[in-house]
Amino acid sequence: MKKLFVLILIVFATNAKAQFTLEHTYDSAATWNYCAGPASQLMIVDFEVSGERYVKINRCGDKMSIYDMSHTLVKTIPLTAMPHTPFYGAVGTVLYLSETLFDTDPGMEFMYVCDSTTFMTTKIYNDDGSLLFTSNGTPNIMINFIQQQYPIYNTSVGTKMILSYENGQAKVFGLTGTLTTEIAVANEELLRAKTSNPYPNPTSTTTHIDYQLPEGVSTGEIVFYDLQGKEIKRFAVDKTFDNLLISTSDIAPGTYYYQLQTSKEISKGKKLVVVK
Repeated sequence: MKKLFVLILIVFATNAKAQFTLEHTYDSAATWNYCAGPASQLMIVDFEVSGERYVKINRCGDKMSIYDMSHTLVKTIPLTAMPHTPFYGAVGTVLYLSETLFDTDPGMEFMYVCDSTTFMTTKIYNDDGSLLFTSNGTPNIMINFIQQQYPIYNTSVGTKMILSYENGQAKVFGLTGTLTTEIAVANEELLRAKTSNPYPNPTSTTTHIDYQLPEGVSTGEIVFYDLQGKEIKRFAVDKTFDNLLISTSDIAPGTYYYQLQTSKEISKGKKLVVVK
């Protein structure tokens, strides 16, 4: 009896340290096949310019919605005019959401794969619905595992767990811990192009940005964009220093994104808010 009591105390103490916080519930985003054709889904994508975003694909509603990390709607992309599978009349598969992978325009693009009556088709669309590329070839995968199938993500605002429910909902839970990654991946990150979050942020006068050039690269540029993707400022950097002091006195109040661009690679986007 005494051993059982001690075991109960240990289990209670272990559970007491765990913390799962329901942060948000998304409708029409579960991976359950609750409507004709492929299932809907909710994922987190780290875009090159605008940074981390929730992406909700509502296959029943023929649309894709983008939310920031506070779950505020940023953009809705209609999918009604795009090809649908002839068997179910359902939306095709969205892969490789990006801002600079398929063109130099910092607006969003994505790969769209769909069955036809005789073969698969692959198309690349801009977020305004314009077609960039089309082919009867297929990528031979129907799921982008890197972007779309992790149920747990490490993000800049904590670790998130996404669970799907049979009623079509997907729920986002905040976790207290951090998802571990392979040592090889961690070591590789030390050699990549990266920038810190700006400090202070927001700012009205100046801000600092720490940066790291990738292995084998001695120069690069930190480039700022506004929310419409228009370039605002560009600063040349090298390995003489590892941080940059930026004056914001000539920048209008607003939200901006920046990234370190080099001949080898481009860093993830970070956000700066300028106030007056």
